[in-house]
Amino acid sequence: MFRSAPLRIVAICALVLAGCGKGADKDAAKAAAPPQVTVVAVSRDGAAGTVRASGLVAYQRETALSFKVPGVIARLNVDEGDRVSAGQSLASLNLTEYSANFAEADAALRTAESQLARAQTLHEKGLVAQARLDDAQLSVDRARAARQSTGFNRSQGVIIAPSSGVILRRSADPNQNVSPGQPVLTLGEVNSGLIVRAGIAASDAARIKTGDAATIRITGLPGETRTGRVTRVSAKSDAATGGFDVEIAVTPIDGLRSGLVAEADIAASGGDGEAGPIRAPTLALLDARADQGVVLVVDAQNIAHRRAVQTAGLDRDSVLIVGGLEPGERVVSSGAAYVRDGQSVSVSVSESPAIPAPATKAAP
Repeated sequence: MFRSAPLRIVAICALVLAGCGKGADKDAAKAAAPPQVTVVAVSRDGAAGTVRASGLVAYQRETALSFKVPGVIARLNVDEGDRVSAGQSLASLNLTEYSANFAEADAALRTAESQLARAQTLHEKGLVAQARLDDAQLSVDRARAARQSTGFNRSQGVIIAPSSGVILRRSADPNQNVSPGQPVLTLGEVNSGLIVRAGIAASDAARIKTGDAATIRITGLPGETRTGRVTRVSAKSDAATGGFDVEIAVTPIDGLRSGLVAEADIAASGGDGEAGPIRAPTLALLDARADQGVVLVVDAQNIAHRRAVQTAGLDRDSVLIVGGLEPGERVVSSGAAYVRDGQSVSVSVSESPAIPAPATKAAP
């Protein structure tokens, strides 16, 4: 009876080891199995149509004018709404101190030049060394530089119109002490033309191109409809709103002024299926930084590849991709965190192709 006990113990150990071996085999098989992912076949956002945007009329160039030196404003020759010509004097500082500094520097230069002439005469007679003559020349050079500097500062006490235009804003008053670079006047340069500057959603920015036609209605000018062309779409979204700025050149009419509210209907040419962005699920985007990101593309052999893409913003639950992907390619929309570049995957669910969203009305 006691002799059979060791045999039973050996048998039990063998069964335990066999069970452990089977568990290890199952774990190894599980580890070797390709990860399961969900993919979606991407397509272009082909939603053509009209994008409506609200914004403000402005001059293409609205320049803030300021003094380059500090001082007290002596004269302001213009006011808001005044038309000015290129080269016209618009404002000036009290130049008493600058004129005194210039006069002092001018007198110092004349004294230095007189001393240099005397040193040259004595040097020719052998009465002074070359070093004395060199010092006199150095004094003249320094005095001339000081005179030039004070003369420049005195000349910067005047604001001259850089081009013809309209004074849009006056930000200072006579007898006010101003700092260098502090805006005093804002000039709308008429030669730059008038534009409508508006904000649009990211999905619309990817569809609109430079040159797209627009119909513009101006609030305050009832019955007046103007035509225009898109001249610029900002390359970067606004950090606060996530939207993009668009500028539309507008043909001028009487009464059209900077600051008026305008509404534009833009014929989006980028939504024709050829140039529109590619719409992919937001969860497919990895390592997003600014307008760059990475997606996992699954090829015909179900091998996943990391792909760098360029984005144009988010639109609800989609990301708009303008570079790096082609229509019909499959991207991983779920399970990407467990996949390595070049790894085989098991496609458990294949979603239907992404359906482009319709054009939206841009926020004002």
